[in-house]
Amino acid sequence: MKYSLIFTLMVVCLTNCHQTHSTSKTSSVLSAYKDSLKDFGLVALIDNGEFLDTASIGFAFEGHALTTKNRFCIGSCTKMFTAVTVLKLQEKGLLNITDRIYRYLPAHPFIDSTISIQQLLNHTSGLTDILKNGFQNEPILNPQGNFSDPIIYSKIDTVDFEKGSRYKYCNTNYFLLAKIIERVTDKSWEMNIQELIIEPLQLKNTFPYHANTIANLAHPMINGQDLHTIPKLANSRLSQGSGNIVSDLLDLNKFIRALLIDKTLLSKNSLELMTNFYEYKTTKSGLGLFKDTYGKRVLLGHTGLQISYITYAYADPKTGESIVVMNNNANDVIIDQVFEKLCKSK
Repeated sequence: MKYSLIFTLMVVCLTNCHQTHSTSKTSSVLSAYKDSLKDFGLVALIDNGEFLDTASIGFAFEGHALTTKNRFCIGSCTKMFTAVTVLKLQEKGLLNITDRIYRYLPAHPFIDSTISIQQLLNHTSGLTDILKNGFQNEPILNPQGNFSDPIIYSKIDTVDFEKGSRYKYCNTNYFLLAKIIERVTDKSWEMNIQELIIEPLQLKNTFPYHANTIANLAHPMINGQDLHTIPKLANSRLSQGSGNIVSDLLDLNKFIRALLIDKTLLSKNSLELMTNFYEYKTTKSGLGLFKDTYGKRVLLGHTGLQISYITYAYADPKTGESIVVMNNNANDVIIDQVFEKLCKSK
């Protein structure tokens, strides 16, 4: 589905919404790149609890400037939502993260039934990734294809390592967590996300699925192609639990702050479990989030990469600051530079 688009040259819109400080760091950082974004856009936010600094540059799609009100698929930042849901279900007594998964999942030749829920959460299960060998692109190449649970289970066709012996990032873990959530609640993963996170936090621009019908959705752009017309239902099914939530800048910030700064989303015990990091080489993997170092700062959160979006959602519990950056082009390298600059001390 390759085709080219001709974009009309226009002045890039640079906004600074909800700013109460005399100097906007986000506007200052983003303005350096405003002439580099020809067919996609980028939004950024810094929130220290006292003032909210936001900015946007570029395009939501051809001829339409991106704003902080646009929505994006947040990719693997979805995993934080799934992990929170699992921990809230533990608080309700419906499961325990030390449980072995044979209690909740069907037998499978390449799934060790004694893997624990916790090992799924922190990517130490040893399972192979369902999104390998190009299968992650199939929903775009073949959006009418079969992406049912049996097909997805069939992609678990080998074992990468003995459970608990090491870490390896794996989307299979969160597909299985979604199935466990559905098993213990007798409700869809989407309903659980809606009831346990979206509604309590009053997230008005967050959706537990990826669909073209969502208003204000920034179009996924890649290599100058607008992929918005491609149906997203198949992609949403394939990435259920691991990468299919749609949100906007302010909602995602509200979530990350409730979780890691205000600490109102989970109980104290659950948050301690979530932030108990398994260390393997340079990776520190918690339950659905990571501890990463940017310069002199230690941040907690997650990144997301989806067709075709990139998201950074992090919090600094030490300073009480949160930083969120989102774009609509998975081939963009500018977003990495922007995030690193926003992480630097004032």
